Amino acid sequence: MILKAFKFLIILTAGIFVSSCTSGNGVMSMFSGNPARTVQVAIKDGNAKQLRNAWDQKALSLCRSGYNITNLGKVVSTAGGHNSLSGLIACK
Repeated sequence: MILKAFKFLIILTAGIFVSSCTSGNGVMSMFSGNPARTVQVAIKDGNAKQLRNAWDQKALSLCRSGYNITNLGKVVSTAGGHNSLSGLIACK
């Protein structure tokens, strides 16, 4: 009985790791050397291109060797004339 429960646990654990590896951002990304990171920048009176360049520079400074964009938000105007952009990246 204990042996059957142990085998079931091993199969379940293996299934979780396999599905995490194929999805790309599951349990295995926690154990990899490059977990997902959130990048957020805000500049005053800047246009979308300036904001994107600032976001790109901050993302590169976090990763140093390049990155993949997982989720990039839209430019949001905040109080006081600031424009904000945030997104999620995974370092290479």
